[in-house]
Amino acid sequence: MTIYYEDIAVDDELPTIERTPTEDAAIDFFGRDNPTNPAFRDAEVGRKQGFGGALVPGNLKIAWLTQFVSSWAGPEASVRNLRVAFRRPDIAGRPLTLAGRVVDKRQEDGRNVIELEVVTLAEGEPSVRANVQVDVPSRG
Repeated sequence: MTIYYEDIAVDDELPTIERTPTEDAAIDFFGRDNPTNPAFRDAEVGRKQGFGGALVPGNLKIAWLTQFVSSWAGPEASVRNLRVAFRRPDIAGRPLTLAGRVVDKRQEDGRNVIELEVVTLAEGEPSVRANVQVDVPSRG
């Protein structure tokens, strides 16, 4: 479904979705032989480090947020810019809610620009915050 510039208002809420990263999905995102923190590739190491399991890679959460925005905006829209701030780690097996709202709407250089604030929420607390700029079509 396509969303049009004329149908969007500042403070519109995006429909939330819930995603639960499994330990396998979190580990497989980077690969089991990833050289970074072992808690990204081994749930037992994550538990020993006090995290409670495998860490969910930030890049996986960015991918989910980009997909969340793209699905909302529709096939004729383009994600132009994404700025992300990581607030706290997430643990595989725990549900994440993806939510967002429109914070600005403008026409710029012939483009219909929508600015969004989107977040991943774990137990009601933001773990990732992002500002996303999306170009959407006009009805005309």
